[in-house]
Amino acid sequence: MVAQEQVQGKIIKGIGGFYYVKTDDHDEVIECKARGVLRHQKIIPTVGDEVMIQSDNPGEWMIESILPRKNIFLRPPVVNVDIGLIVFSMTNPKPNLLLLDMLLVSSESQNVEPIVCFTKRDLTSTAEEKEIKEIYQKTPYKLFFFSQNDNHTMDEIIAEIGGKTAFMAGPSGVGKSTMANYLCADQTMETGALSRKLKRGKHTTRHVELLETKNGGFLLDTPGFSSYKISEMIEPEELREYFPEFPRGKCRFKSCLHKNEPGCDVKKAVTNGEISSVRYEHYLNMLDEIKKEHY
Repeated sequence: MVAQEQVQGKIIKGIGGFYYVKTDDHDEVIECKARGVLRHQKIIPTVGDEVMIQSDNPGEWMIESILPRKNIFLRPPVVNVDIGLIVFSMTNPKPNLLLLDMLLVSSESQNVEPIVCFTKRDLTSTAEEKEIKEIYQKTPYKLFFFSQNDNHTMDEIIAEIGGKTAFMAGPSGVGKSTMANYLCADQTMETGALSRKLKRGKHTTRHVELLETKNGGFLLDTPGFSSYKISEMIEPEELREYFPEFPRGKCRFKSCLHKNEPGCDVKKAVTNGEISSVRYEHYLNMLDEIKKEHY
């Protein structure tokens, strides 16, 4: 590459002041440092950033600028996430649907498209799968049910994240690492994701990194999206916006929180079976939690 040429790319890893940028032609990963002007502006390059880089001297590359970010996450630090793979198992452990709905709300609030994945399909009954489908078929969310060796469904998930950046969220023991190993072409997470030292499902990687998937997407190599406290992120009046199946603007009162107000179209939709009563109960639980924190 010619000196002074600016190249666009994505930061896929950052360690000790060095940033590793995958160029848009996907032919190479370039080690870079950040220009001093970025430090003076208190702008910290972050994994997921789209950046412009430039070489002043042969073999020395600097990050010149950072393009506008779509979203920002602090735990773990990553930006520009497009898709959240929300992963739960059908059994062992049984799915905590309240936690699932909290992760859906967290994703929605950060402009991330959630895709819901249920593993261990072969270890449960058709009736249990049908029950979950009835809850979420009234939402716009894409649902995938599969077993460990169901490569066809995994390929469908790979197609969903092609050219995009995704993270995984969900409890321990549901098969996130096994799933990640299939999604990523030549790079893998450790299949034994349980840290023996901590005795809980923590991945042992200490830095944040994006792994390339089989069709040019990226998967965040960290499990850290499991414990959002939505009360820190959302105002009570905002929560209703993150339940996409709720009717909009049809309640008697514009400020309706869909709890005790008369003339509530959401409560009517629940009674008529148009909205899952399970999802509605979870909405009320989250609303109460957020109110306790804010008032």
